[in-house]
Amino acid sequence: MEMSTHSLSYAKTNSLSPGFFPAKSSVAAQFSVNFLGYNCLPRNLKCSGRQLRNFGAIRASDSGSTSAGASVRWLLEPIGDGDSRHIGYKIARPGGFEIASNVVTVGRVPEKADIVISVPTVSGLHARIQKTDENLLITDLDSTNGTFIDEKRLQPGVVSAASPGNLVTFGDTNLAIFRVYKLEQEEFASQPEESGAKSEDEPNDNLESTS
Repeated sequence: MEMSTHSLSYAKTNSLSPGFFPAKSSVAAQFSVNFLGYNCLPRNLKCSGRQLRNFGAIRASDSGSTSAGASVRWLLEPIGDGDSRHIGYKIARPGGFEIASNVVTVGRVPEKADIVISVPTVSGLHARIQKTDENLLITDLDSTNGTFIDEKRLQPGVVSAASPGNLVTFGDTNLAIFRVYKLEQEEFASQPEESGAKSEDEPNDNLESTS
């Protein structure tokens, strides 16, 4: 069942969600952060191996091609407050996603969408995301509650660009609002000094739940 909502009040988004980016490593003032040959954008974000493992890679079922945007990785991190009172029952906040294919779809129904957000206010087939080296191209697919980039509602069928740091909302600002992150490969390979130094003794705190 799909629910509609007529009052989209934006959640506080001036801080990163603690589940993915702990306070002790969330800010690196004005410096990019190296991780296995990648820079994490925006430049005030730190990424650790454990944090990156929290993002499930999403590939379109009918296309495994990743030629476009191959030099970068795009992540969607959930930043909603998880309040589900407007729905009437408790719902787990969706986890983070890495967009691995050139084009993926977003929606509530697994048979229709590549990225499944199991929230009633998200349409069965809600939006389409195409990745490039520079940004994410997002198209609303005539969803009931709309797709937003920051506070701008997208016109159905019209492609709009989302840049690193933008907020993307799929119909629900409490449960389906994400911040866009870009991991850009460095021109020169760096030494992977910490590429697994803590992989064994760090707990696996993957919060993703999209069943």
